[in-house]
Amino acid sequence: MDPASEAKLILARLVGKFTLLFAFFYFLALLTDVVLLFKGDPPPPIAWLLLIPAGFAFVPGVIDAVNLHRTTDGQRLSRLWRRCGLLGVAGMALLVGAALVMREASP
Repeated sequence: MDPASEAKLILARLVGKFTLLFAFFYFLALLTDVVLLFKGDPPPPIAWLLLIPAGFAFVPGVIDAVNLHRTTDGQRLSRLWRRCGLLGVAGMALLVGAALVMREASP
């Protein structure tokens, strides 16, 4: 493998790793809401409604991230890293928006 294609592979996989990291943050936010629910201090109902769209962005993003790490095909790689990056950034933006709305909605 030549150095240029190896660099592209490394950068594409880095995008996948960031998407997995952002999905972990989403999982932590979801886990926080579940723990608050069981503690008897439920989060506002809008919190659950705002976390759903972020989940719809992260699930295919994580699938693409896993596929990024499993492939070396250049054509498939170029398709996957763009989609993975877009879904990861969109999910993180939705998660940050949900966190800001929840912060304002909580007493």
